[in-house]
Amino acid sequence: MARRGRIAIVDDEPDWAGAVQEYLGDLGYDVDCLAAAWELEPYLARTRPDLIILDLGLPGEGGIDILIRMDLANDVAVLVLTGNPDPVDRVLGLELGADDYVQKPIDLRELAARVAGILQRRLGRRRNLVVFEQASVDLVAARVLKTDGSTERLSAGEVALIRVFADNPGKVLTREEIMEQAPAEDEEAFDRAIDSRIARLRRKLGTEAIRTVRGHGYVFDMPDHGAAAAAGVADTAPEAGDPA
Repeated sequence: MARRGRIAIVDDEPDWAGAVQEYLGDLGYDVDCLAAAWELEPYLARTRPDLIILDLGLPGEGGIDILIRMDLANDVAVLVLTGNPDPVDRVLGLELGADDYVQKPIDLRELAARVAGILQRRLGRRRNLVVFEQASVDLVAARVLKTDGSTERLSAGEVALIRVFADNPGKVLTREEIMEQAPAEDEEAFDRAIDSRIARLRRKLGTEAIRTVRGHGYVFDMPDHGAAAAAGVADTAPEAGDPA
């Protein structure tokens, strides 16, 4: 089964956390359980989850303190939960950027539906905004915003090309696969035309994240996907148009 995303559960009730882990695991998620607040920071240093299910009633440093200290919701989707019926916790958690809030006990089917909804919304936002080293790209507005504050329009073909890479981070794509998903705007049909298009795009974005993989095609090295590229073909070149 294709995995649907990675979820971290931070909760000091092992039976409940284990039940959630098993249920979401059966639905296709990779689920990690953390029993205390102090485990979260080293976990995030080595792992990038798509969603954190965070209990606000943790012993020691509570969930609200974690949200404030780590500015957690700016970096990852967060679903906060608590056994406290007081609405103050709910309001405070949402004001600190949490994506959703649930009160224990909660039916696992409802929890799974909320998880799926959060990830779907987050994924939609990510797919429309692509960040490079010196610029970010708004695919809906077809515009590049550079770190110096300047902006530049993108053609429909350039938007399609960026979306192909953004939808396949860390995956080596052949020229044929790229051309099939992002056809050229002119009549050029031979596969070397893609080299020129990518070279122009890299200059416009000031990026080295779209790499040539000799003998194979191209790969987009988004953050947290560098290991996937390194595990593929090590012989790479920085410019499009190199012999392959």
